[in-house]
Amino acid sequence: MGLRDAFVNIAKNAAAGAASSFVSGVANGLTAGLGGSTSSSASSPLQSGFNKPPSILLYPSDVGTNIHQASYILFARHSVTGAKVKARKSIPKAETQFTAFGDVDKAATAREQSKINKAHEAKAGNEANRGGANKNGSSTSLLLQRQNIKKTGTAIGLYMPPSVNVNYSMDYTEGEIGIMGEALYGLFKDYQEGKTDGMVDRAAGIAGSGLEKMGVGMIDKVIPGAKDLYAIESGTILTPRTEMMFRGTDRRSFSFSFTFIPKDSAETEIVHKIVKEFKVGMTPSFKIAGSTREMTIPDVFSIQYMHLNKKNSYVNKIGKCYLKTMDVTYGGDKFVTYNADAKGAPPQRTTISLSFQELEVLDRANMKDGF
Repeated sequence: MGLRDAFVNIAKNAAAGAASSFVSGVANGLTAGLGGSTSSSASSPLQSGFNKPPSILLYPSDVGTNIHQASYILFARHSVTGAKVKARKSIPKAETQFTAFGDVDKAATAREQSKINKAHEAKAGNEANRGGANKNGSSTSLLLQRQNIKKTGTAIGLYMPPSVNVNYSMDYTEGEIGIMGEALYGLFKDYQEGKTDGMVDRAAGIAGSGLEKMGVGMIDKVIPGAKDLYAIESGTILTPRTEMMFRGTDRRSFSFSFTFIPKDSAETEIVHKIVKEFKVGMTPSFKIAGSTREMTIPDVFSIQYMHLNKKNSYVNKIGKCYLKTMDVTYGGDKFVTYNADAKGAPPQRTTISLSFQELEVLDRANMKDGF
């Protein structure tokens, strides 16, 4: 046996073990690798430890084992079933701690509250450990908080595209602060701080000035040009005060494109199954209940960047996703097929473009964790 063959065998064994971990544990948020044999035989290393043999599709067939295909992407499907949505329990308050002299011990009370918070978070993580983006497997998504994500036993390993992209987007918009709003909020703050001297006179002055300018604005909506006449007369213009306000975090989206040019009949069949797997996973099923027609929720996908048989932590993590769009192109500049078989003539070239949307809204803790 040559050195190269020995290396490939070692890599296949390691990747096979990692594949078993990935397929069996990914629904619970566990991360491992995939690669090696695509055999469906019950004696294959990939099948060990499973009551039901998982489906593992690889393109190219040596992805994750060939040093030139060391980097790749793992996809796994999970079925979604209904679950009862329960209200989240609030965190209990710690009992007030006192010193030996009977005074309130704020530091001791804070320590007790910290213990309660950690215990509550640990319990919530165990109850909702369905592969969420948080370290304990919990999630901000109601779908992932409930125990309704189940593994399908299907995993797909595809070669790494030339580049992958992730967009981090925060939602900022200009918020307009009205004249009366700003003035009255100032009076409210003065009242909170006990500055009540002369408040009636200040309120009257603010109301008079503010209502005058508000009146001009309202009249301008009914009689266009009123604001312009006011500007000519006063020598000033009414301009809104705006502030850049943070509104939230946008969900991330991910797009991938893969081109398949099978080199033999086995890879031709794998490509056909991969395309079908994504199509089936992204679509719902009809349910007829009397005169009502319903649709099931499509499958959820896990996505992981890999290098050989380990996750690649230099590239961002991805939370559970829906596959929103999929484009399939058969052929290239010219439609060419391989020799026909019982199913027909397989295309020589197939290209798919996948667009995923992440379920969860991520925060700073997720970014520190590699997302």
